[in-house]
Formats: sequence, structure tokens, C-alpha cells
Amino acid sequence: MRMTQPIRGMLAALSLSAALVLTSAAPANAAITVTLSPTAGATGTRVDVLAANCDLDATGDVENTDTSFKLPKNNNNAQGSFTVTEKMKPGVYTVTVTCGSDTSSTKFTVTSGTGAATGGGSTASEAATAVLWTGAAAVLIAAAGLWLLRRRSNVPAV
Repeated sequence: MRMTQPIRGMLAALSLSAALVLTSAAPANAAITVTLSPTAGATGTRVDVLAANCDLDATGDVENTDTSFKLPKNNNNAQGSFTVTEKMKPGVYTVTVTCGSDTSSTKFTVTSGTGAATGGGSTASEAATAVLWTGAAAVLIAAAGLWLLRRRSNVPAV
């Protein structure tokens, strides 16, 4: 049976794709990634730090401060936290995490004012207030719509 040119090209492309998939190996040790929650806060704010792909106990520090912290191993990650101190003036700081021989960093912004005095909790934010008012507006619009439908219709509203 004779193969046409398009079929030969498709078979060659499939063979090349299969060869690339089979020969490309996953990295033995993926680089760690640092995530902060929250990414900004005032004095007193507790900042949770996650070092993804860190299968060891890790350490962290905040640049140009005496703030350092530990990140104990938790599954394939390391987790820890630090609190924004009064010595940290408003501005952007680099938070660096060291996991074995790998190092990764991210930015944290210290804002003016003070954080919640609840030991790491938080109070309602402006975003939460906006969601509350949006929900209230939606309920009001729905009620007004039902009132108009009932007023304009001979069919009683349910």
C-alpha cells in the first residue's frame, strides 16, 4: 500500500512528538516558589509564608531588618510566618526563603498605620463592605422588579 505525502508528514510529526515526550525528563528538583499572604500590611500584621516545592525545613528573612523566621516542612512544602514589626518602616521589602541549597524571594509592602490587634486575625475590609453593599443592592433591585411585575400584571405574584 502506498502512503500519500500528507499521511507521511503526519506520521513523521507524530513520531517526533512521541520522541520528544519520551526523552524529556521532568526536573529532579523543581525550584521553590515563595508565596505571601497577605502581600501588604501595617505594623502588627501576621504574614503567612509558603515555600512550594520545598521538602525540607527552611528559613526565611526580611531584607534590611532583623526579622527572620523558620518554615517547617509540611508535605512537599514549607510553611511559616512573621509579624510586621514597628522597626519596619513603610516601603517594599524582599522576603527571602532558603530551602537546602535553593533560594527564592518575593516582595512584601509595609503600609502605614497598624494592623489588627487580634493576634493575626483581621477585621472587615473595604472589599467585604463593597460585597455587602452589592448584595444589598441586588436584593433591592429584585424586590423592586417583583413589585413592578405585580403592579403591572393581573397575575398575582407568588
